[in-house]
Amino acid sequence: MIAVGDPGASRPHNPHVQRLRVPNLNEIDMAALRANRLARLRAAMQQHDIPISLFFNPANIRYATGTDVMGVWTATTLARYCLLATGREPVLFEYKTSIHVSQKLVRDVRPAISWQYGGTLGAARARRWAESVKSAMAELGCAGAPLAVDKLDGFGFQALVDQGIRVTDPSPATVDAREIKTPEEVQLMILNGAIADVMFAEFEAAIRPGVREYELLAVLSDTLLRQHGEFIFTRLVASGTNTNPWMSEAHDKLVQPGDLVGIDTDANGYEGYVLDVSRTFLCGDEGTEGQKEAYRIAYDCVNGMRELMKPGMTFEDFSRAAPKLPSGYVNGRYSTMVHQAGLEDEGPGIPYPQDLRDDSPAARVIQENMVFCLECYAGKDGAPYGVKLEDQVLVTKDGAVALNAYPFEKKLL
Repeated sequence: MIAVGDPGASRPHNPHVQRLRVPNLNEIDMAALRANRLARLRAAMQQHDIPISLFFNPANIRYATGTDVMGVWTATTLARYCLLATGREPVLFEYKTSIHVSQKLVRDVRPAISWQYGGTLGAARARRWAESVKSAMAELGCAGAPLAVDKLDGFGFQALVDQGIRVTDPSPATVDAREIKTPEEVQLMILNGAIADVMFAEFEAAIRPGVREYELLAVLSDTLLRQHGEFIFTRLVASGTNTNPWMSEAHDKLVQPGDLVGIDTDANGYEGYVLDVSRTFLCGDEGTEGQKEAYRIAYDCVNGMRELMKPGMTFEDFSRAAPKLPSGYVNGRYSTMVHQAGLEDEGPGIPYPQDLRDDSPAARVIQENMVFCLECYAGKDGAPYGVKLEDQVLVTKDGAVALNAYPFEKKLL
């Protein structure tokens, strides 16, 4: 591992030799995908003594049933939900006009009851909904059991309480189930890593003086959809002075000669699996020494984390051993070093050592077939630019292997 930011070190601009075979779509056993995910979820619920769960989160519904209906809209509404009791088949309460869609995969599909946007009528409608949930719980042999609910509003929560239902949380089970990827999920993550590379190629080709940030975002989205992806969940395209601090989203700024142009894909790709990777490009032929310094720091941190990551390490061990940001770059650090990915950005992340707290997941262990996003933002205090880099990796018995293979910016190394 080279010293972070060392200007004399040799850095290959393409350090990822792709040795993961990208599968053809017809090689992925979708029936096994659904069965294996459901088995993991049931086992995790039993382990955490959760007899029955109620899922509104689209990612949890998809993990349990294989179905997705209007994923962006249903992420912010309570339009569809799923009851899963251990040892029983899932019961999916579907948006009424989409029942025929989910019946292709789920045996028991019933019309959902909705109370949102009803104003003063919402409470009464939620009571009717809670009564139906209580009835279904009894039908599934879970009368009187606590109900683990992942997402709800005030009317819904109060309606369950009024029915005498004790509400708990399913996340101990959903996190444990989803963080270890099944063989079919691994194939989908590899496939989506390849889609990310296509997105980067089209994005980089579109960078020129005078292009606007939102036009570059459009290139990214168009490429994702043409590769059979689903949607982008942030708008993190930034150029020039918008790159420091990080997290400015795309607007009408013109890219100018000499600008750094940063991108975080933040997308749900094929079959909903996340492709979350970042690159920063230079609009021009030669970067400044300051731009190169920031780029080398981000590069060294991301690649150093990949080289360090091994199964069996605790999150705290990894956090303390990972490359450190130099003085002047610490204040602008990203919110986390590492986070997990699957059907969404999921699982506990690994914070920087100075951000470790008593409630940090320090003792959690890196395991085979976890998928992590290793990211670093290098923006020096007061500088008019910064660099965001991120790789998505699969943990194997031998260490972390990048799922994306797109090279780094040679002009800045």
